[in-house]
Amino acid sequence: MAIELNTIFNANVYLDGTMSLIGRAGELTLPEMSVATSEHKALGMFGTLELPGGLKAMTCQIKWTGFYADHLRAAANPFRTHKLQVRGNLESWTAEGRTREVPVVWHLTAAWTTAKLGVLKPQEGAEFDDELAVSYVKVLHDGAAVVEIDVFNNIWTVNGEDVLARWRANLGV
Repeated sequence: MAIELNTIFNANVYLDGTMSLIGRAGELTLPEMSVATSEHKALGMFGTLELPGGLKAMTCQIKWTGFYADHLRAAANPFRTHKLQVRGNLESWTAEGRTREVPVVWHLTAAWTTAKLGVLKPQEGAEFDDELAVSYVKVLHDGAAVVEIDVFNNIWTVNGEDVLARWRANLGV
């Protein structure tokens, strides 16, 4: 069986569908899909179980390469969400070298929760780190949806399968 390695060496970020943040976002930490669990223990069971009960709050972090007033304007209103799109170039490598390149795209809907006004040091570039609360994420690999989570609309699909369909039906929503 041949080994295939996948790497992403670079990406670009877009804010609200129009503004390219190329060269402005120095680093972006995408949200985690972390499951909230509940411990279950009962008579007759030898041990305990962690059962999934939902999804923990998702956040992402952006480290800016400098001061940009338009980003601060977006961050200054915590009551407004913004659309972020992160586009990466996924390279596949085998023993024969790079065998293919496909896009990986993350769509996020988020609101700023922290907008640091900067760290200033002599003879060094200022640092600006922001944190955003994420309510929607969709990951596309080569155009195909891998996962989509929409917290406000109770949507959670994995590879096209609606994993909350029965749950919504049982709740009558």
